[in-house]
Amino acid sequence: MLTTACQNRKNDSPASLESEKSENQFELPDSLSTRRISFVLNLKKSVAESNWSDFGTKNNEGTLIYFDADRSEVFFPDSRMIDKMHNVQKHSDNYWLTGRTDSIPYHMEVMISFNEEDSLEYFFKNPVEQYSSVEEIGKYIPSVESTEMWATMVIHEMFHHYQYNNKDYRKYADSVIAILPFDSRNLVALCQEDEQFLTMIQGENKILMKAISEESRDNRDSLIISYLDQREKRITLYGSEYPFLEQVENYYILQEGSARYIEYQSMFILQSYFNNSDAPAILNDPKFTSFSEFEEIDLKDSAFNYLVYAGSTDYHYTLGFNIMRLLDELKIEYKKDLLNDPEKGLHQYVEDYINTLPNKSNMH
Repeated sequence: MLTTACQNRKNDSPASLESEKSENQFELPDSLSTRRISFVLNLKKSVAESNWSDFGTKNNEGTLIYFDADRSEVFFPDSRMIDKMHNVQKHSDNYWLTGRTDSIPYHMEVMISFNEEDSLEYFFKNPVEQYSSVEEIGKYIPSVESTEMWATMVIHEMFHHYQYNNKDYRKYADSVIAILPFDSRNLVALCQEDEQFLTMIQGENKILMKAISEESRDNRDSLIISYLDQREKRITLYGSEYPFLEQVENYYILQEGSARYIEYQSMFILQSYFNNSDAPAILNDPKFTSFSEFEEIDLKDSAFNYLVYAGSTDYHYTLGFNIMRLLDELKIEYKKDLLNDPEKGLHQYVEDYINTLPNKSNMH
């Protein structure tokens, strides 16, 4: 099973969002949960307009389940989901209410399985977003105190759903990645159990961070070559013992790095809403703080930016995120091809850039 879950993550053109107007756009009842989901869908549209246009092609990516106490609220259910629900109350084609669909206390993931043993499940070869309510998330991640911060986590998962909605990406995940005897848990274990591996990863990440902020083009290019060299040394050193390391690492760097990138970009949008009279609001939501915490956060300060450090459990998130920010600095177009060519590692877009340099050999 490829459960795209981000459960251990901790977070240290605006338009008025009137309740009735927003929910009726999707034929949803007027409730706190639907106001929250509508808020996120509007945020999805905004982050797509500013950062990833294709992410905004659909109003929503498909079925999502909002868990609240003893019930599951199912938004945009497909036929597979509808067949699996019992004792439902149907409000519209876009919203069904049912008893809790499982007893798992915490949800913040996209569920999908390519394993035939799960062939009867609603998430078999079928991505489904699953979110605990803001209140329930706060019990497990105390630092998530507001609906706005919760919304950035939901945007991350919606982007995973967007990834799996790409037929080339999903085919690659199903026919190649899902059948390998090596997965993201092995990446985590390597960092936790092998100090040399973690040290090498952290070294690569430091070089990427320097390259992102480097103003001199020549110095930046030299840093990029250094990063690529260091990465190649690590892959060569560990590749014989772990022959699937590079392929799996490339996949998860792309998957999690891009979702984290979108999550981060959504924070800038929320920050721009503070003290903006035209900013959206969520009516009667005790967890909505009018974007006040984003006014206090310097998103460009590495001391705040939990996305910077290559930790022992999430280095693929971090490297992918930073490679994408570097590609932005280099003004390299990569977003339109990224999911259509999922076997291509993010570092290869950087290699392509370096290979165009006339004085490449003098930079080592």
